[in-house]
Parts: sequence; C-alpha cells; structure tokens
Amino acid sequence: MVSRCPKCGRDVPDDSVYCPYCKHGLRPAAESTQVSAGGTLLIVAAVANLIIFVVSTRALANIYSWYPVNVAEGWIVYDQILTFSSFTGFLFGLSAGILAQVRIRYAWTVASAVLCTISGLGSWIVSMVIPFANVQSSLLYYFLPMFTTGLIGTALILPRKPEFKR
Repeated sequence: MVSRCPKCGRDVPDDSVYCPYCKHGLRPAAESTQVSAGGTLLIVAAVANLIIFVVSTRALANIYSWYPVNVAEGWIVYDQILTFSSFTGFLFGLSAGILAQVRIRYAWTVASAVLCTISGLGSWIVSMVIPFANVQSSLLYYFLPMFTTGLIGTALILPRKPEFKR
C-alpha cells in the first residue's frame, strides 16, 4: 500500500519511516527514540564532566596544600587541562542533550555533541598521561562516562536530521 508524504506530497510506501525524496519523518513515535536516547547519553556525559570539573577544581584549589611544591608544580598543568576540558564537556554535553531532547537546531546539536565528545577524549588523554596514571581508573572514570557516552549519543543523533525542526 502507498501513502503520501505530508511535506512533499509524493507517494511513499506505508512502511517508510522517512520520505525517500525529502527525508521528512513520517513516524515521529518510531523515529524519536534514537534522538531521545542520544540526548540522554549526552546529558549523562555532561553530568560526568561536571563531576570531574568539581573534583579537579577542588584539586587545583588545594594542590599546594596536598603535595610538596615540586610535585604540585608537575601536576598543576594536568589539573588545569582536565578542569578546562571537563568544563567544556559539561557545557557542550548539556547544550547538545537539551537541544536533542527538544529537537531544534540540528547543526548546533551536532556541533555541541561533537565538541562534548572531543572534550571527553581530551579528559581521557590527560588521565592517561598524568604521572602515575592508572589504566583501569582512567577507563572507568574518564573513558566510559565522559568519552564513550558522548560518542554514542553523537552517533545516535547524527543520522536523524529530519527529526529536527530547524
């Protein structure tokens, strides 16, 4: 059986989720789960980035009282980079997650999601190059929540441009 696309008016098969001609979403309920899941994952990445931001800010504020001066000077650069990348990951992840949930501004959503993912990657790289790096905790605390959730969220949103209003 064949139906008509409400946007372009062409005939499309009844089982189509998108119009093959104009890419208009024909089944909002069926297609919204991926964007919602992607937005939720980006919000999870934002929360993980926020937690690391708070912890690294506290570490920056107290680093000279926790360590001898020569040790603190070696660690402070890593903490500054981690603080910056986690803060940007929080901002971009939160904005991408919110934009994905309300499905507006596809380009801004994707750009924010990609930047959140890159920030998570930066945090993970910093966690691997700091002195006395621990691979297991780096994977558990940085790679999985900050990078992987942002990457999967971005991958879920990227092919769903027709679901966005603008």
